[in-house]
Amino acid sequence: MAETIDIAVVGDVHLQWDAEDIAYFRAASYELILFVGDLAGYTHAGGLGVARSIAPLGRRALVMPGNHDGIHVGQLMAEVMRRPRLGDLLGAGQERRCAELATALDEATLCGYDVRDVVTPRGALRVIAGRPHSMGGSYIAYARYLARRFGVGSIDDSARRLQALVDASPHQRLVFFAHAGPAGLGGGRADIWGCDFRPEEGDWGDEDLRRAIAHARAAGKRVVAVVAGHMHHAVKGGGRRPWRVVRDGILYVNAARVPRIFHRGSTVVRHHVAVQIAADGATATEMLVPGADGRSTRRGDGGPAAERMIGTLARWLIRRAPRTGGVSRRG
Repeated sequence: MAETIDIAVVGDVHLQWDAEDIAYFRAASYELILFVGDLAGYTHAGGLGVARSIAPLGRRALVMPGNHDGIHVGQLMAEVMRRPRLGDLLGAGQERRCAELATALDEATLCGYDVRDVVTPRGALRVIAGRPHSMGGSYIAYARYLARRFGVGSIDDSARRLQALVDASPHQRLVFFAHAGPAGLGGGRADIWGCDFRPEEGDWGDEDLRRAIAHARAAGKRVVAVVAGHMHHAVKGGGRRPWRVVRDGILYVNAARVPRIFHRGSTVVRHHVAVQIAADGATATEMLVPGADGRSTRRGDGGPAAERMIGTLARWLIRRAPRTGGVSRRG
């Protein structure tokens, strides 16, 4: 019998998910399969299609909504441009869209400020799901929806909600699961959650998540791993950020290898991260799973014309967004 609790972490999907993935994960022996968000590209319909294909994975699958999920593309652009009133106007229907995502996932779980306790013969731990729809940095994106759905109107509110989940845990070992990772791991462009889209660079991690981790440690809990995505591995201007960092005995994993389906030589491979949690800590391994026939059937190949057109327009607007004021142009 394996001596570890094994968890798969699937980075920002952005439609890169296919029949080979479904077959692989249905057969795999992972206790949990954590999707760190951004199932969608730039349309809600695309995200729903990915969610329906995740559904056969059942209760093992936990999905954290990213800043592309359950939203309208105009709403996303308003958040990028820091136009909260316009975002509120265009965000009408976010509750309905998120409910549709949850329905499409069926027994798989759409997460946000909730927990999953894992109890096995090899030990027990609590997985704590962080703030949904994060865009990173100090900015609370989609504030109207978060206030209505979760009663969260600020970073302080969010930190308190996460800390309450820590305090309620019956287990000493904790894993935090989020879309964007925590603040405090570096402010350089190539740091694990560093900002690579502003000349001044900076730390683009979530402050509320950092506080929750610090609170857990102060309370005597053992945080063994923190898994997230959002800041893509390829760094603007060249280079790659690390996908794994160990700090103060905690394993931090950024699984956002985008695109997650790509060619390695003549073989098409699909990326995820395998996290193994043992009695003495956690380790992680990047997994590149080859397709059965070396071909890709990924949803992102070509895609609907509307998706391509909207994506092109969205990327054009993002490149012209203000570079000050703390707005993410990644993820």
